[in-house]
Amino acid sequence: MQQTLQQALDRMKGLPLTKATRNELVQYFHFGSTHYTTSQGLVLDIGELTLAVSCPWELQQQEGAAIKHNEVFMRKREAGLPSTKFDWKVPGANLRDQRLLELVKESKNLVVERVELLENFGLAVQFASGATLTVSPDAAKPAEEYWQLFSNTGDGLKAGAGKDGYIL
Repeated sequence: MQQTLQQALDRMKGLPLTKATRNELVQYFHFGSTHYTTSQGLVLDIGELTLAVSCPWELQQQEGAAIKHNEVFMRKREAGLPSTKFDWKVPGANLRDQRLLELVKESKNLVVERVELLENFGLAVQFASGATLTVSPDAAKPAEEYWQLFSNTGDGLKAGAGKDGYIL
């Protein structure tokens, strides 16, 4: 199974990080690009592959700056006096959303070079820029799903990890 899981993860190689979205605490990293048409006819620009992460993670950049999962609870940086209302659940309202958006927009070298499995069902995605996305499930907080990689092209790719092990 380790071999098959690694083969699934290797499909990320050569794809750029094109978008980062979020639904409450689950962070979605989109790699490559494809389009999806909703039942209402709305065309969405999404990643060819999506990595959904629902456990602690950190995106360490080559120059030393890091974007961390817990920055979702920090208000974004803005000019002037900050708004009196802060709701971390609103997309774009927190520091994590702001920093990921800036990184994806500004960086052209966020192309996946290597993906490797780590202990405790973790994952490391290394980019051509020298940045590394490290997914580190907390063994003290077991969950049905820590992370999942899936395809948005209809080919059925789905791989991940949860408290009971790897999911294929």
